[in-house]
Amino acid sequence: MLAEEYHSFWWRSEDFSDSRNQYEDIAGRHTENAFKIELSKFVQRSVKIRDENKSEMALISSAVISGILTTNWDNFLQTTFPDFQVEIGQKEAIFADQRSIGELYKIHGCISKPESLVVTNSDYENFISNNHYLNAKLLTLFAEYPIIFMGYSLSDPNIEAILNNLISCLDKDLFHVDKLRDRLFFVEWVNKPCSPSMEYSTYTMKSITIPLIKIKLHDFSDVWNVLSKLPRTLSVKTLRHLQSMIFDFVYSSVATGKILVNGIDELDSIDNLEVVVGFGNISKLEKKGIVGLKSADLMKDLLFDDIPHSDHLEIVQNLLHTLVHKNIFVPIFKYNRTCENINSDNSLKNYVHGNYTLSRADKISIEDYRVESERSRATRLVKKYATITDLLDDSTPVQAIQRIPFMEREKIQIDLLEEFLKTNWLEFGDKDHSYSSAYRKCICLLDYLKYAN
Repeated sequence: MLAEEYHSFWWRSEDFSDSRNQYEDIAGRHTENAFKIELSKFVQRSVKIRDENKSEMALISSAVISGILTTNWDNFLQTTFPDFQVEIGQKEAIFADQRSIGELYKIHGCISKPESLVVTNSDYENFISNNHYLNAKLLTLFAEYPIIFMGYSLSDPNIEAILNNLISCLDKDLFHVDKLRDRLFFVEWVNKPCSPSMEYSTYTMKSITIPLIKIKLHDFSDVWNVLSKLPRTLSVKTLRHLQSMIFDFVYSSVATGKILVNGIDELDSIDNLEVVVGFGNISKLEKKGIVGLKSADLMKDLLFDDIPHSDHLEIVQNLLHTLVHKNIFVPIFKYNRTCENINSDNSLKNYVHGNYTLSRADKISIEDYRVESERSRATRLVKKYATITDLLDDSTPVQAIQRIPFMEREKIQIDLLEEFLKTNWLEFGDKDHSYSSAYRKCICLLDYLKYAN
């Protein structure tokens, strides 16, 4: 009703002559568009960045995520993730180029396209009547990625509708529901300061129970901080470009000169190619394969020494600065020591590449491996242990990997720590575990204790 009444007022008033000129191509298409045009302008000029949010915003922009789906209208997300492909409204989301990397779906519209806003009764009716197309897209995303719900509650009508449609496609007697375990995360904000927690929970509708993980916290930065440390060797923009080239190659079957799809044994010269897709053992690429290693490969090597020492210089020169940029907990001292690239004060002689962490290697201490929010409690817990053996005898592996960094340095026997980490590699390092992050931090602590000066 408001939109309809505003329509006639907007067309008569001189106050909106500039708006009528600016949006002449859409202004007369629908009686609700005048209201949406001014509503978009109102949102645009009302958004203010508060100083207390700037540090969190910086963390958000560094989060390693594959896509975003939002009902928000404002431009915050596309300015925060400028390399993401923005799809506005249901139709764009449905018919988007199905690359599924770096896509931002604004399903309730965007102020950059006022006519797209979902705000009036008729907008919601159209959205609901057409949402089976969107549901198909959502189900595809749910099948391929873990999903984190932030800024919504389980009782939100939009969330209920999404889960309702998800449930309707599942069979409680089949394996589909169980596959959602560890894939749906709901972040619940608590209005008082608290330590973040994770717990298994469920959501039941139509006699089907969906398993999910509920995260409770007061500061959303705790989530962004974890997501920013996930490993990604290529930027979203590069990944989209790479995927596009491979898709185009598959569709056309015509080589462009910039992409090669072949067996490893036939890769004689790859220096001038922009993209190489190979099939075979990565070790056959010899030094060409070093840049393809991930932080997990270096952590495994720290324990089991399975990367030849002859490749350590290549790691120091061309790999470390890319991995450390994405994930602060990466072993760095072992490779710099074997290459004699480390000074007595732990500063690096060469190959820093402007990387923040590498440039301050001499400032790294055992304190960097201790979680600040756990400091008081964990420090009290470990005081009673005279040696790491005492701690391990009195703790489960999960408890141990959380407590070890808080022990006094002289109590941590390096050989015993190394043996403990080797024993638990298959559980925490070789596969995803809720406490894999704490385990990896202990591996990097071992790297510091064993190889730093």
